[in-house]
Parts: sequence; structure tokens; C-alpha cells
Amino acid sequence: MKKNLSVFFALLLALSFVTADICMAEEDEENEEAELDIDADGSPDTGDDEDETTYFDDYVSAGGYLAGVIEYIEKNYVGGDVDIEKLIEVAVNAMVSSLDDYSEYYTTDEYESFLKGVSNEVYATGFAFIITEDYPQISELIEQSPAQRAGLLAGDKITVINGESTLYKSYSEVDAMLTEVETPEYSFTILRNSKTFDISFNLEATKINTVFHKEMDELFAVDSTTDWDEIAYIQITVIGNGTAQEFSDAVAWARRKGMDKLILDLRGNSGGIVEEAVEICKQIIPEGRIMYTQDKTGNIEETFSDLKKTPFKEIAVLTNSMTASAAEIITSTVKESEIGFSVGTKTYGKGVVQTIASLPSLGMLKLTTLEYFTRNGNVINGVGIEPDIEISTMYLVSENDEVESEKMKDIYRYLGYKVESDGDAKRALATFQTKTGIPATVKLDTETVNSLNLALYARSVEHDDALERAFTELLKIN
Repeated sequence: MKKNLSVFFALLLALSFVTADICMAEEDEENEEAELDIDADGSPDTGDDEDETTYFDDYVSAGGYLAGVIEYIEKNYVGGDVDIEKLIEVAVNAMVSSLDDYSEYYTTDEYESFLKGVSNEVYATGFAFIITEDYPQISELIEQSPAQRAGLLAGDKITVINGESTLYKSYSEVDAMLTEVETPEYSFTILRNSKTFDISFNLEATKINTVFHKEMDELFAVDSTTDWDEIAYIQITVIGNGTAQEFSDAVAWARRKGMDKLILDLRGNSGGIVEEAVEICKQIIPEGRIMYTQDKTGNIEETFSDLKKTPFKEIAVLTNSMTASAAEIITSTVKESEIGFSVGTKTYGKGVVQTIASLPSLGMLKLTTLEYFTRNGNVINGVGIEPDIEISTMYLVSENDEVESEKMKDIYRYLGYKVESDGDAKRALATFQTKTGIPATVKLDTETVNSLNLALYARSVEHDDALERAFTELLKIN
């Protein structure tokens, strides 16, 4: 028990030294004023109790005070056994989580899971399954996967996974049984042709791709007169270990195809490893500063690109509100290097970097230690990056809207009507009502509003407006 407590003292030692002078000075000032303590009955203490304890008077620093609380609990708590190590974990976790949304405390096991999350690797069985009236059934096997090598066949039913029955379980429940087990060793009971047998095999680490590339005619219909084949589409879903190399391979594909313009889709990309984002920038950004970080003491560290010739003469970056962190580094650098522009909506606004510190005998601490700034020195954190071309994600109409308002004019145009004046707006609404079988009242009544919102939803599903706008703008570049 004392050994565990000493660990906590060691963890807080630095904090104690940092805060001691300030806390001691405050104590001297406070001692000049009368203080009121609270007696056991809840009433203010007047100082008449001769045996009143001042247990925490000796703990003058922040670190020492917290250590004193732990020691006091250990000596006096009667509600059950006290797990000092658990108290320490809870205290550290509470301190860190109160700082911001990004700093975290991890136990050793939690940290291992965190590392797996950025490794872009998962352990996979190598088969797909469907849910039947009783048990999940294998529907497809990947060639040379662990499952295929072990002898499983499409059509086999899985009745037991690692000793647990799969009878009547939902798809998500079975999927959890196949993905949320710590060990890669799996055992199955298989039902085939009315006979059951057991089989075991180890799952294998499978690389998850984070970069995808396509030609424009794979994304939407392009007419034969359009020079679509000069534009490449590359999507980065997350920035993890190896993403920069994947991106390099995608760029090489585009160049082999003769594509000299790029649509870089970072929508929904919540970021990841900053170093990987910097390496991506070095592949497409002309020589100069990429970004720089600054720590609490003001120390600045810059990163640079030395690229003499860029692979693309123009880049359109697609962004939305979930484009964050490392993805914002790429977005800002493309814009501020004047190699391209952004289309979509404002990004999330996470411009800080976390570093990992080891807490001996306890776990790991991920703490916000750096703020990063763009190529031109602009702040991202809490601000985000405004798009050069803003594309609304979704329109919704209400009965409170005005028929001829600017919002409604935009909606009519979005649905394909030509609207230049107030009279055009009324004609557009009347035409819409007639086409959808609604009385042409030219009013935003309940039936009209519902029909408009259904049409808007269908239009947004059928058309990726940001992608189409980026494509159109790139076609204008010679």
C-alpha cells in the first residue's frame, strides 16, 4: 500500500516544486485573515475545540495537497477497502480530462488499444457472413485468408464462437464477437450438411487502406466532350501509419494516367499523425514552409517542403465540418501555397498537437503540448478553415420561410429552376407544385414544405455538389 502511495508522490513531485512558492505566498496572506472550518455537525467552527485537527496544513503545494487527500482517505475511510492505485488513476484521469477535449490518460491496456487504432491494422477472419433464421452463415471467403486455409466454406453456419453460442444473435452482436476479442486465437463450431465440427485458427493482421483513388467517370456521368481524364480523385479517410506512402502510390497512379489536376477529398477525415500529414504535403506543396508548432515556452519548430516541381498544377480540396487536425494542415497548406483551393464547408478547427508521456507504474499520458500554425502563420485551433467555395450541405424549408427570400431563391436554383427575380421565384414554386401534384397556391403550406424537403433530400443524395463544383472549377484551369 505504501509503495503505491509513493508512486503517486513521485508523479506529483514536479507539480509540487512548480507550485510551492505560489501556494506558500498565498498561505501567508490567508493566515492574516480569520478562517472558518466546518465541525462534524456541519456548523462553522469558532476555534473553541482544543483537539481540532488541521490535517492538511502541512500540504502547501498542489501536488502535496493531493497526496495528502490520498493519505487521509487511506487512513480514515471506513466504507470498504481502499484501492490506492485505483484512486491514483481516477485522480490523474480527472485532472487530464478537465484540460481539453484531446488530453487523455490511458492505462497500459488502453494505450495498446490506442496504438492499434493508429496502426491501420486489424485482425481479420477473412470471411463475410449473413444472418439467417438461426445462426450466422458464411457468405464469402477471401482467397488465402486464415478461414479459407482452415477449411471453411461458403454456406457453413457458425454455431459457436470462442465458446459462446451465436443462436439468434444480430449481425452487430456476431460482428462484435469476431472483432472485440483481445486474442487473435479463435475457435468455431461449424454446422455443415447437418453435421457439426470444431475448427480453430489464428486471425492475421490485415492492413486497412486509408487512401483511395478513382477516375472521374467512376464518380458521376461525364459527357464525351469533357476532358475529365486530366483530373484525378484521391480520398484520404484518416491519416495513420503508412498513409503518406499510400498517398505517394496514388499520386504515381495519377501521373501515369497523365492527370495533372487533383481533387483531394478530406471530408470526414478527423486527422491522425501530424508527421504523416507533413510527408503528404512534401509530395504536393511547392518549396517553402508547410507549418510550424509552438510550445508553452514559445519555442518554434518549422517544417518545410523542398519540392521544386509539383505533380499537379491545381488542387481542389473537399472539406466539411469533420475535416480536422492533421487534415487541416494539408488543407491550409494547399490554400496558402496557392497551389489550390478548398470547396465545401468550414473545417473543425483542431490546431493542437498531443504528445505521449509515460507515467511509471501507472500508464500513459496524452497531453496537449503544442499549437500549430499554418504556412502563413494563421491560427486553426477553435477557428477552422473557411472554404474558398462554400457549398451548403443540406437545405431545409419551413412554413416560416418567405416565398421570395434569398434562401428560397437558392433552393429553387438548387432544384434546377432558373431564378433571377422575385417573379421568377413565384413561378418556380408554382411550377414545382404543379409537377408534384400540389395545388399551385404559391404558398409554403405544410404539403408544399414536405414535398420540397423530400425533393431536396433526393437531390442531395443523387448529387455530390462539392465534388461536382470542384470538378467544374478545375476544368477552367488551363
